[in-house]
Amino acid sequence: MNLDATLDTAEEIRFLSRVGGLVKRLARTTHFNQQELELVLLIYYKMLKRDPDGGGGGGVGGQISRQQLTTVFDTAFGISEPAVLRRIYAALGDGGTSAHVSMETWAQLVSLYLRGTLEERIRYCYRVYDTQREGMIRRDHLMLLLRGCVRQEEGAEEAVKDLVDIIITRLDVDRDGAVSFEDYRQSVLGTPLLLECLGQALPDRSNVEAFAMTFLAAQS
Repeated sequence: MNLDATLDTAEEIRFLSRVGGLVKRLARTTHFNQQELELVLLIYYKMLKRDPDGGGGGGVGGQISRQQLTTVFDTAFGISEPAVLRRIYAALGDGGTSAHVSMETWAQLVSLYLRGTLEERIRYCYRVYDTQREGMIRRDHLMLLLRGCVRQEEGAEEAVKDLVDIIITRLDVDRDGAVSFEDYRQSVLGTPLLLECLGQALPDRSNVEAFAMTFLAAQS
């Protein structure tokens, strides 16, 4: 199989050899088969080749920079708001402390965005919202999350407070004044439309469908 016309046979063989073990591991933890994983990792590999700031000086052994992934979020997934991106990066495996993103993290993220189950999306979204890593989203943090959902004009602060009251009423199942993971999970399982009620954490469906079409076309 020729994965990509821009790779000569020798480079493709080297690439497949280097990612073989990772593909086998990811096949057990993502929603992709072997061929799909090779294509997902090839996208990463090609980004890395174009990324002068990639860790390891390029090639399969390096990692793409967060700046490079930010461009992908904007162009492929339609996520460009800096505050949203900061929360997403903080939810990744390294807690947002690294300037680079691993190939494995990239594959897990694409799997979640394209084919993630509701349970997986619930866990991911809660990690995005719980930036304090307390396992509990309190009222003051809800204020910070929801400010971006209200147009900043006269009376905006009162509007945010009203919105927080509504969210607390809907999500705080045990009525302790904060939203735990289990509160959030139970609420979203009952009403899936509440999944992103605390702000954007996932790409819009149109962006996911467009990316998926490109992905499927690459397999034909």
